[in-house]
Amino acid sequence: MDWAAIVGANIRRLRKAKGLTQEQLAHESGVAMRYVAGVERGEENPSLKFLVKISEALGAEPGVLLLR
Repeated sequence: MDWAAIVGANIRRLRKAKGLTQEQLAHESGVAMRYVAGVERGEENPSLKFLVKISEALGAEPGVLLLR
C-alpha cells in the first residue's frame, strides 16, 4: 500500500470537487504550489502539519486524506 499515493489522490479528488486549482489550494493553505503538486503525484511525504493545513483549506477532516 502506497500511502503517499493514497493521500495525493484524496487531495486531488477533494481539490477538484471544490473547483480549485493547485495554485489556489496552495495559496489558501499557505504552502508552495510545487509541493502540492508533488504530494498529489505521490512524490512527497507530507507532514502532519501540511495535512492539517490542506484539509482545512479543503473543508475536510484530516483523516479523510488517509481513506483508501
